[in-house]
Amino acid sequence: MKDDLSVEEKPAETPLAEPALIDLRNRGQFLHVLESLKCSLALSRRPSGVALLGVTDGAPTLAACLLPRSMGLAASGDRLAIATTRELMIFANVKTLAPLYPKRPDHYDAVFVPRMSYYTAYCDLHDLVFDKQIVLAVNTRYSCLSVIDGYFNFTPIWQPPFVTEFTGDDRCHLNGMAFHDGKVRYATALGMTNEPYGWREGMAENGILMEVPSGRIVAAGLSMPHSPRVIDGQLYVLEGGRGRVLQVDQMSGATRVVAKLPGFTHGLAAYGGVMFVGVSRLRDKRGPQGLPIESESEELVAGVAAIEIRSGNILGILEFITGVEEIFDLQVLPNIRRGEILAPHQWFEQPSVVTMKGGMWEARPVDAESGQPDQGPAS
Repeated sequence: MKDDLSVEEKPAETPLAEPALIDLRNRGQFLHVLESLKCSLALSRRPSGVALLGVTDGAPTLAACLLPRSMGLAASGDRLAIATTRELMIFANVKTLAPLYPKRPDHYDAVFVPRMSYYTAYCDLHDLVFDKQIVLAVNTRYSCLSVIDGYFNFTPIWQPPFVTEFTGDDRCHLNGMAFHDGKVRYATALGMTNEPYGWREGMAENGILMEVPSGRIVAAGLSMPHSPRVIDGQLYVLEGGRGRVLQVDQMSGATRVVAKLPGFTHGLAAYGGVMFVGVSRLRDKRGPQGLPIESESEELVAGVAAIEIRSGNILGILEFITGVEEIFDLQVLPNIRRGEILAPHQWFEQPSVVTMKGGMWEARPVDAESGQPDQGPAS
């Protein structure tokens, strides 16, 4: 089954503008799976931005906001963390106000609005996770795991033992972490290197999966590994350079191919017995990288795959034909079917106020000095 679909994206009023029409193709039962699980997906994508993907009456719904170089994501309850070029942004779901959203009343069951920003400087943040009230982040540029809580730009808490200096020169391209039972258990990197950007040479086959905090190499010889996860007690990792989902024996490091997908695999989340995996086309501007998937005859796609965890069967793929070249990360948003997300400039245009006593959408904000309707931030 292949259904070609078009979804209107909200008009962009920022310098990050991109085409407002995204063409989708539903392969297999992807939309049926997502609708059956009664959830949505938050997608960090290129061209830059975050989209909320849901299904209503068998048709996809896509709400998107543009952010500067969106990267890692984390979701917990009504909170959504998004890494951008020099910030870590926290969004909150004002779910009680969602049906009252003035621009489209009685439609949304969730609206995510900006709540706070941590100014991290340029860290190239990859995997994120909420650890109670703080955020843990894979700080790729500084080759470390970091706490981000507002006291400093970030607080380093772990480095691979082979990285001997604390510098901002991306020595091993540390990029992924598996957080399980309240602790970071595993991490991935593109090379076991201690020189500035040393991972770039041989990155097609020198990727590693490490145990944290010991630094023990669990598996080596991986082609651009990303997104390690512990799911139902089993360890999984994406091997981007081969477009594969691997299950890894946590002691021996032996790997088993769970699924082979038609794209660079990056971004993994599990829910309801299903793994959702981001797949991407390769970045043309970088030219050939010597990756195994470059020599394959099958055309690479950008989209999201749904895989049954128990069997490894690919249940379906939602392919972005136009408008999206890469899925960087994804998170599951349970019990949300039609979500909206407002970038900061959009929230300034339509602010919400939420307290313990309730909330409201401001009809039109008033300037405190003039008493006249506020025209929003100066451009």
